[in-house]
Parts: sequence; C-alpha cells; structure tokens
Amino acid sequence: MIKGKDGSNIPKVVIERLPRYYRYFDRLDGEMEKISSKKLGELMDTSASQVRLDLSYFGDFGQQGYGYNIKKLKRELANILDIETKKNVIIIGAGNIGRALTRFNALKEAGFNLTALFDVKPILIGERLNNVLIRHIDELSSYLESHDISIAVLAVPKAVANKVVKTLIEHGIKGILNFSRTDLDVPKGFPIENIHIMDKILALSFIIRANK
Repeated sequence: MIKGKDGSNIPKVVIERLPRYYRYFDRLDGEMEKISSKKLGELMDTSASQVRLDLSYFGDFGQQGYGYNIKKLKRELANILDIETKKNVIIIGAGNIGRALTRFNALKEAGFNLTALFDVKPILIGERLNNVLIRHIDELSSYLESHDISIAVLAVPKAVANKVVKTLIEHGIKGILNFSRTDLDVPKGFPIENIHIMDKILALSFIIRANK
C-alpha cells in the first residue's frame, strides 16, 4: 500500500480520483481564486467531507472559512502526480487502440513521452505514427535494455498478452496500462491498470435498462 503524509494507507479509489481533482483545478484556474470543499464536492458529485478526506492524505491544503486556493492546489496536485517529470512510454500493438493513443496529445501535456510502438505485422514495421516509429516485437527486449521506459501500454490480443507482459517485467517496466481484454499474470503489488472497455459498456447498458 502507498502511504499518505500521516503514514496511513491511501485507498486506491482515492489515488484514482487524483487526476480528476487536477482536471477540475486546471479548468478552474483563471476563472476563480478559491473554491470551497462543498462546491468542489458538488462539481465532482461527492460530499465536502469526502473531498477533505481525499486531499488530507497528501497534505493540509485548505483553510477553514476560505477553502482551497486554486492555483496553489493545482501546483500541489501537479507535483503529487509528477506531471512535470517526463516519463517514457511505449505501446505494444499498433492496431486501432495503439494508433489512437499516438494521436492523444494529452499524454504529452501530462509529461508522458511516447518513444516507440511495437507490432508483429511486417507491413507495419518501419511506419511512423505521429512521428513515432513502429518496431518489430522481436526488438522489444533490446529496446528496453537500452532505454529508460517507465510505462508500457498493452494493446495486443489476449492470446499473447501474458507472454508480452513477462518480457516487459523481466526488462524493468515499472507499470502497465492494459487494454488487452484479459487479466494479466503479474507479481503481487505490480502497478497495473486494466481498461476493459466492454465491461464499461455492458455495465452502462445494465444501468440504462435498470432505470427504465
């Protein structure tokens, strides 16, 4: 578990809300000087007490009767999320998801430097997407050994996902964003985020039906 400023364990759901807090403060920066926990809670569809609790894991940012200084807390959140530090990223799989992510400029804005894509299809090797070279998957091990890569985005068929993951972990990848539609075999505690789009769509479909 990751520890907060007071030494307590930070729940994963709180960590997952941090980028959303940053997004709101980034949007509000320039529009207003301060915001109360009540107003921020309303924007985020949660309670003022939940906002105060979430942010308290990372420091004492608010002032009673004043609220949160937007510019200051935006800077603090940028520091907590390490937005100013460049982090190298690779994408495994140059299909629809991989191609879409190369055009996702917000990655660069958030400090992520996409350095390479990897695929198995000969017709794709040597192509550049948004000036990022597609390499053959056979080059993956040597590339990881010679480059400091923090995060790998996995967008490959589920049949080969765990084979690729084994190579990534063996060669020092620090975290994985998984689009491969399967749960991955990783060591306990290894940082991984699973993006199962169909799960979200099916859940949304259920909610729509239940609300009829």
